Amino acid sequence: MNQEIKQTLPKGFVVILAMLTSISPMAMDVYLPSFTQISKYFYTSIDQIEVTLSIYLIGFALGQLVGGPFSDRYGRKLFIFIGLSIYILFSFMISIASSVEQLWVFRFFQAIGGGFAVVNTSAIVRDMFHGKEGAKVFSMISMVMMIAPMVAPVVGATILHFSSWQFIFIFLSFYAILLLFFITKLPETSPKNKTKNMFTNYIIILKNKNAVLLMLAGGFGIAALFIFITKSSFIYMEYYKLDTMHFSLLFGLNAAGLIVATKLNIILLEKYSSLKLFLFAIIAQICFAMGLYFISSLNILPLMIIGFVLYVSTLGLIFANVLSLLLEHFKTISATATALNGVIGFSISAFIGFVASLLHDGTLDNIFYLMIITSFTSLVILLILIQKKKKVSQ
Repeated sequence: MNQEIKQTLPKGFVVILAMLTSISPMAMDVYLPSFTQISKYFYTSIDQIEVTLSIYLIGFALGQLVGGPFSDRYGRKLFIFIGLSIYILFSFMISIASSVEQLWVFRFFQAIGGGFAVVNTSAIVRDMFHGKEGAKVFSMISMVMMIAPMVAPVVGATILHFSSWQFIFIFLSFYAILLLFFITKLPETSPKNKTKNMFTNYIIILKNKNAVLLMLAGGFGIAALFIFITKSSFIYMEYYKLDTMHFSLLFGLNAAGLIVATKLNIILLEKYSSLKLFLFAIIAQICFAMGLYFISSLNILPLMIIGFVLYVSTLGLIFANVLSLLLEHFKTISATATALNGVIGFSISAFIGFVASLLHDGTLDNIFYLMIITSFTSLVILLILIQKKKKVSQ
């Protein structure tokens, strides 16, 4: 059946799936240059606008949690359409919000729609590909997807140059409408698992201790990216006093680093396992976070920029490998497994993002402490997982 469906895949299916996955990085990154303008519009502080990033992560996780089991049972395309429709509606609602509280509420529901739609991307790949082949497809999707965070802040800054922050969210609505058209080109790939109680699949996954350890390790590793996203506006625009366009270009540089790292991951998969590459990436992440802390006292911006690019780039060797390792355990409930992985990962990221905003003191030190602690936590969990695997194999 997989071979028959593979023959019906459109030529640009990787690009289509990457565009679908990109609705979240677009929603996260396109409005970063507007934080100062939004805070002034609602007469509030920038940390109150930073909170919308964590709110998005919570809503996105919840959308995946609910959408994953329904997708496994009723099909991928239906819930992509439902999710995108919700995303379109609340992206527009954000543009007419009259208070910061409304902004928070609309942002939450926008994220739920995003979660409904995006949870199907990994599931579609798992329906079609397995093992290292799956990891390579995930890496290719990630590489194309990384164009979004590179382009998004520039798009946001350009919109701000000609108009107001509200038009950024109108742009997101139109982006999702365009996606609805492309999704019609994809075949239905779901095995349509007919478990009576769809949500019992979560219990099955949670009983797999190795899978839980993998999701936790991946969650803390990926949280590194959201520390940077949450504080990037403060770091570049307030601490280093750069304008919106320079901020956008530097933020895009991090995305370019992610693309290079993801391409490297595809090459290294020919020789090394996904687990070894994950371990290498986490160790590198800790080293780069510690390096940033020590060079920050020198107050040399170019060095800091290089350090942030290297730190963020480690995600190129984490995301695809974690997903590939996880989904090998769950062949018929891949969307549910992806959903739970998203819930755990984005919940960790949301919590870390809240902590990053809570610890805001006008300096960079607390940001680096949080980076180091988060990455080290991921390493400890991953080492426990590796040790468990060694005991089983003996």
